[in-house]
Amino acid sequence: MGTTVTLGQKVAALYNMCQSATQQVDEYCNQPLRATLATETQSGPDYWLTVQVGSGLGRMVLQRWPVTQITNVQVAASAGFPRQWTTVPAGYWDIERPPMGLYGTNAPSGAGEGGQAVLIAPSYVNWYNGRNGLRVQVQYVHGWPHTSLTATGSASSTTITVDDCTGWGPPGSYSAANATTGAIGVVYDGASQETITCTSASVTAGPGTLTLSSALQYTHSAGVMVSAMPANVIWATSLFTAADALTRGATATTVRSLPGHASGPTGADELRVDAELKLRPYRVTV
Repeated sequence: MGTTVTLGQKVAALYNMCQSATQQVDEYCNQPLRATLATETQSGPDYWLTVQVGSGLGRMVLQRWPVTQITNVQVAASAGFPRQWTTVPAGYWDIERPPMGLYGTNAPSGAGEGGQAVLIAPSYVNWYNGRNGLRVQVQYVHGWPHTSLTATGSASSTTITVDDCTGWGPPGSYSAANATTGAIGVVYDGASQETITCTSASVTAGPGTLTLSSALQYTHSAGVMVSAMPANVIWATSLFTAADALTRGATATTVRSLPGHASGPTGADELRVDAELKLRPYRVTV
């Protein structure tokens, strides 16, 4: 079969394994780790949406973390249809435990830190309509910025065109605790690998253009990955891909043992266990 498979079929099979590995990472972590702009709605006051005794602050526990930016908060009566949303003014909500940020940027570090709750100013979340008498909708950015070039990025250029700007731009009304600029990331391009810092994004989410704090040192082709994802997450994804390849019947490669060489996981199950160990700090457990 291997001698009759076309190059296109091999590339398609490789893409399928990479997509499967990404899904396995998200499944194990109970959330997508790639930065997304999420809109989440919950009813309360109840378990996930509460009113703090004493301060009167509303507290909503979100499904995903680390929350790096809140873009909008709205409230409405649960019994009201169609919904009559009241927008909470900017500045009247906070990330309860924002990530510290990487080198003073908007990107979370690889330490698995940060929270998943938002605090809302008193009176917006209340018991006036009883338990579950209120609906609260929060739009927020979470996770690590991750994208790829959609056009060639030329050396000396201070902008790049990418397939997803989510999380790359500078902080809005409230973001990472010490963020002073947009996210920092790595252009993964072999010997031409370099680090970039984003100062602005043309859109909040989706395809667009990123403006960089300094010019590119190298030229990078379309399709090159640009990511703020922790190295352990990228490595875990590679391990899941290798495990899938072995499961699909790929043969192992054997090399001569060398002095000082330490053997690592070799079977598909061992590779998956190693991947899961690397992903533990990023798993949602609440």
